Amino acid sequence: MLHSTLTSKGQTTIPGEVRKALRIKPGDKLEYAVEGDHATIRVHPGARSLRGALASKKGKGMSFAEIRKAAARSAHAREGNP
Repeated sequence: MLHSTLTSKGQTTIPGEVRKALRIKPGDKLEYAVEGDHATIRVHPGARSLRGALASKKGKGMSFAEIRKAAARSAHAREGNP
């Protein structure tokens, strides 16, 4: 099991193996879910959900607003939300 130490400012370093597995990059936003004495960390989809959306031919002829809506729907679908 991997672990890290909390500083007096409430900061910690996420172990390299975890950063690599979650593909966490500097500047990424993280989400925390606390359940009892456990916490789950995940990378906030944010801009990642748009990665490749503008380069795709699927969006050709769509307005930027339509592309954003399609990207949001796609991100929600990947997360298991209808």
